[in-house]
Amino acid sequence: MDSPAEVRLKKEAAQLTQAPSADEILIDPCVGGDPFRWKAVLTPDRSSVFAGRHLPLVITIPTTYPASPPRMRFTKPVYHPNITTSGSIDMGALSKEWSPMLTIETMLRSVLTLLDEPDVHDPLRPEVAEVYVLAPQDYQRQVRHGEEDLAP
Repeated sequence: MDSPAEVRLKKEAAQLTQAPSADEILIDPCVGGDPFRWKAVLTPDRSSVFAGRHLPLVITIPTTYPASPPRMRFTKPVYHPNITTSGSIDMGALSKEWSPMLTIETMLRSVLTLLDEPDVHDPLRPEVAEVYVLAPQDYQRQVRHGEEDLAP
């Protein structure tokens, strides 16, 4: 018998894979048959400074989901004030503001929004927030260029 988390994840996976989705989110639920490990690729639309980039993420879902939030981490470099050099994302809804009413899809859409609307008042990378605020052209150039490969 499936756990409540597995039941919820199967429902979310079915909705994400069966419904026509925006081109911005490509999802691969249940990597290797593991319902608690998903992959996604975000492809921001052309209005985004990240347009043209394919931003892969791994999603690790706790067995206590949806009571506890999933963890999402980019696997390729993302130059952003709220994303660490190892790809971890600092977003309230993935931690202290998490609600069981949220879904993996809503979180991925929130990450897409965060990409173009960083929280520069509480950054993980203050040096990137400073560039974002003081030299937006340099920030945009760096976003398009990317960073060095992430550590595994």
